[in-house]
Amino acid sequence: MFDVNNGVAKIDGIKGKYDDKTVTNPSVRYGRNSVQNFYSYLEEPLVKDNNATPPILDFSTNPEAQEKNIELMDKYTKENDAYLNALPPLEYEYRYMPNIHKAGDIDKDALLGAAYEELGQRKDVTVKELDNTFALNEDFSTNPMDINKDGKIDIGEYGSSILAADMISNNGNINGTINKQGHSALQELTKKSNARAAAQLYGSIYNQFNLGDATKKFNP
Repeated sequence: MFDVNNGVAKIDGIKGKYDDKTVTNPSVRYGRNSVQNFYSYLEEPLVKDNNATPPILDFSTNPEAQEKNIELMDKYTKENDAYLNALPPLEYEYRYMPNIHKAGDIDKDALLGAAYEELGQRKDVTVKELDNTFALNEDFSTNPMDINKDGKIDIGEYGSSILAADMISNNGNINGTINKQGHSALQELTKKSNARAAAQLYGSIYNQFNLGDATKKFNP
């Protein structure tokens, strides 16, 4: 569930899977909806069957044949344009937080709702399990997210990585959105060679926004 604006997929949590009101907190619902909508976007095939078949043209000098060629090419062009327009854009803006009330005041319920959904609707997972789920290569580790070093990553710790991607996406500011560049940079932070810098960044964000207390109060 997403819209396209100027070649960019716009994904948010205004509507989605949890609109049946089973998730009563509107901010939590927004965050969880946005994750599910983002997953739907990612599941869209980058290449689909193209039913637009190039026509076989008649290159004789017959005027009727030339007119028919124009009709066939016009039909093919329209079908091919429709196919191209149906492909999902490669660029996206993923909004997981409905709004920022004021500078530095984030919607923690929406953030933790998104983190909860990304962790498989759980409040915490082990580092090993998260590595096995998301591992991209041997140089990958989510261990820097384990801020309190208890062997688990809870929604507050994971939420710090979401905020990091947000900051990278928006020139150091947080506005509740993440783009492709922010997610790509986050993948770089998961490399073991960048573990120290990643741990410092996540820890700083975690403490700045007091995500530990927010996690204790969170109700999905």
